[in-house]
Amino acid sequence: MMQDYTYEQPLYVSAGSFRSLWQEYRIYTDRIELKSCFGRRVIRAGDILEIEVRPCMVIADVFRGRGFKESLALKLDLADLYPHVAIHRRSGWFKHIRITPDDPDTFVRIGKSIITKVER
Repeated sequence: MMQDYTYEQPLYVSAGSFRSLWQEYRIYTDRIELKSCFGRRVIRAGDILEIEVRPCMVIADVFRGRGFKESLALKLDLADLYPHVAIHRRSGWFKHIRITPDDPDTFVRIGKSIITKVER
C-alpha cells in the first residue's frame, strides 16, 4: 500500500535551477525525494549510509581515494561541474547518487539530521 505524502511539509526544498537541470530535491523527516524528468525517486532515511558534500568532477574521486564504485555514481544533474551532494545508500540499482541542490551544505546538514533520527 502506497503512503500518501500529499500534505506533509518538507524540512528543506531545493528549487530547480540551471545546475540542477531544474529538478527539485526535497528532504522530509523520513526520506529524501528527488524529482526529475524521469519521475520521483524516494530514498528512505534508513537506507542512507552516508551523505556528504563533494567537489566537482565525480570521476576524479578515484584519485581522491574514494574508489572506483563511487566515481561511477548516478548523476541526476550537473554534478561534474559544481560542488554537489553524494548520497550512498544500502540498496537499489545505483547505490551512489550525486545531485546538485541550491545549497549543498544545508542539504547535507538536514539530510544527516534525518539519518540520526532513524538510527535512534
